[in-house]
Amino acid sequence: MIKQSRHKNKKEKIGTILEKDVIKKIKKIAFDEGRGIGDIIQDAILNYEKTDKSSISMRKEAVNRFCSKPFNISKKEAEKLLKEDYYEE
Repeated sequence: MIKQSRHKNKKEKIGTILEKDVIKKIKKIAFDEGRGIGDIIQDAILNYEKTDKSSISMRKEAVNRFCSKPFNISKKEAEKLLKEDYYEE
């Protein structure tokens, strides 16, 4: 007798190679949540797909700009800025 999955046309079996520590994390999450490994991976992919890639790109660009030369100040300059009392005025 052939078993038919209730998700016959919706799911497909794949094979992949992942790092051991990633597999351990997936298994732990699956165990803790009482779910299948495939469900954990599927949710991760679907959530990744929902992330706003432009937002991630903008954040990376902001970090690059913040850390670029115009914003590099010396330790002495940073200490001076930190010692200023902005509420005196």
